[in-house]
Amino acid sequence: MGREIAFFQKRAGSWHASTWDDYARRVACLSRALLDHGLQKGDHVAIIGDVSQEWVIAFMATACSGGVAVGIYFTSSTEEVEYFLEDSGSTFVFVAGEKELGILLRSRQAAALKKIVVFDPTVPSLGNIVTLSQFSAPASACAALLDDQAGLARPDDNACIVYTSGTTGNPKGAILTHRSLIQGAATTRSYCPALYRDPQRVVVHLPLSHVVGLGQGIVFPLISKVTPYFGETGADFATTIQDVKPTYWMAPPRFYQRYAAELVSRINASSSARKTSYHFAMSIAQKALADRQADGPDDPLLQALFATCRDQIFLPLLAEIGLDQLTSPYTASAPMPPDVMKLWQTWGVNLKEAYGQTELVGANVAQMRDWSTPGTIGVPIADPRWKTRVAGDGEMLVAGPGLFIGYLNKPEETLEALRDGWLHTGDVVQLHPDGLLAIIDRKKEIINTSGGKSISPAQIENELRQSPYISEAAVCGDGRKYLVALIEVDHIATADWAQSRNEIINTYADFCSSEAVIRLIEGEVAKANQRLAPVEQIKSFRILPEELTAENGVMTATRKKKRKVLNERYKDLIDSLYDHSEDSLIRGALSNI
Repeated sequence: MGREIAFFQKRAGSWHASTWDDYARRVACLSRALLDHGLQKGDHVAIIGDVSQEWVIAFMATACSGGVAVGIYFTSSTEEVEYFLEDSGSTFVFVAGEKELGILLRSRQAAALKKIVVFDPTVPSLGNIVTLSQFSAPASACAALLDDQAGLARPDDNACIVYTSGTTGNPKGAILTHRSLIQGAATTRSYCPALYRDPQRVVVHLPLSHVVGLGQGIVFPLISKVTPYFGETGADFATTIQDVKPTYWMAPPRFYQRYAAELVSRINASSSARKTSYHFAMSIAQKALADRQADGPDDPLLQALFATCRDQIFLPLLAEIGLDQLTSPYTASAPMPPDVMKLWQTWGVNLKEAYGQTELVGANVAQMRDWSTPGTIGVPIADPRWKTRVAGDGEMLVAGPGLFIGYLNKPEETLEALRDGWLHTGDVVQLHPDGLLAIIDRKKEIINTSGGKSISPAQIENELRQSPYISEAAVCGDGRKYLVALIEVDHIATADWAQSRNEIINTYADFCSSEAVIRLIEGEVAKANQRLAPVEQIKSFRILPEELTAENGVMTATRKKKRKVLNERYKDLIDSLYDHSEDSLIRGALSNI
């Protein structure tokens, strides 16, 4: 195995392979350096940077030296980095380059760190700052280190901290052991056995501080036949996918939606001959998909016609974006829009949905049947070590060997999530007669965007309410591309402000039509956005035409939001805040045949 390829990294336009021998040597040398500089078993080591082979090596070196890796999103602000470092108590920090280093150095903890190790070899060393190449120990000092450390490690030792959004405050650090990582990632054996049977290529573009990126880039290569590819940057994933032509891909719905819209746009802008051929192929493909999804044997003639359409029309189309060899496509992290899933399946891409959380690393529920219909997350995986049940209030509970062991420094949240060996997911599900599960509500106040980000709306609403002109805010965006907000203005303060500018405000409803008031609130939202991470920022807002009250059903008597009722009452207003051009393209692609 030593001379086989462990992973690929793209640099300056060229792909470079690393063998398992190369990988082990670099990990051992970095582990030796960490130990020589005082890392003790259980010490926390933070890693801040975009997807890269260096991130992977830093993680593995930390684990192999008995440390606990703490992934920090590379887009984090100084304030967020300060929180992560304080909460984790990290003593070493790896950073990718000058940008991440600058953010770290503005934090209160930077000077007290034992070492700040920079991946970029061009960054000058100064004080406790050193480059990765300078920090790593010579190979001659590391020959037996990995074997020695393996003898000291235990499955239930802590391996890493993965931060996930808190429901009302700061992110929570989910503590994952080595057992958690291996057993959680190994749930894929139950719903995607091809990863263990045949060689697979995967483009790793989600942050390695995210549990999906962590699984694809670090854990899967250890237990399956998956080979990860790391592009120039995570943001340039489209180019990387075209280069690599992945065979396996697990991505949030937003990525599939974006690609589907792009392909439909290409067809709409193509020649008349190509559009005619495409629409004819789609008419056959839709019938063939319905045939495959129906009970009973497939129609051999119809499926043969579809195979020709796929080879002649759909595969060349998919090849334009690098997805023509995708044989194991999955989506998770947020609900998949039914039209998006149906369109990919019509093109012959056997897209399936799975359900998982950071706290269980892998998936406890997945669609097992080929060409599964949209609208459910599937059935519990067929692994007797993993159990899924539905509580009396409809909440899905999970037990299994890969569960996290608690939240760092948060005993109350840990007790709320883990009870008697069961993870309380916070998601309310409905069990269909055929055994399929569908998510119908969420007990926890967490928004999962279509891009796979888990965000606490309460924290953002608190930032908005710092304005004297905003008495309440409702942040929305579950399953959507970005966050928006419904704003309840403070009647007295805003009316006084408007009156001082000769604005006529007779009733509360007048606020939402006053251009001056709208500009005022726009400025207040912009101020709040400056204090928020990019994914948490409000992209659009509307001033509500009425106050939020218990009388209109959207608030409790103690002024807590009834989010489901609120989303239903103001559905049209929320929808008006989003660009629906991609949805219209995809819907049109399915209906105009």
